[in-house]
Amino acid sequence: MILGLGTDLCPPSRWRHLIERFGAEKCAGRILHPEEMAYLLGGHRARLPERLAGRWALREAFGKALGTGLEGWSWKELRYVNGRLWAVGALANLLASREIRTLHGSVSHDGDLALAVVILEG
Repeated sequence: MILGLGTDLCPPSRWRHLIERFGAEKCAGRILHPEEMAYLLGGHRARLPERLAGRWALREAFGKALGTGLEGWSWKELRYVNGRLWAVGALANLLASREIRTLHGSVSHDGDLALAVVILEG
């Protein structure tokens, strides 16, 4: 049974500006689990703004699906690598307490737009 659905859009230009101002590692480290950060930073650096925009949109979409927005859970405990979305730590415990057993996520990029969709399933 679907227990939550969320979508979000984020412009990569916002992340391009942040990367130029603060650096890629600092920007990625603010929102990503270290494994997810290493995965993104190890890829093609020219695509990093769109990939970070997609990861941010994914976290926004997850918060909408959960019904909490970005509050009450750690962004770094939500992980998305190779098209697979899962939670670790306290976030995994929160999902279990709400009987959310499966996370589905998808990220897409086109031009200056990144789109994410998240479905929470019980």
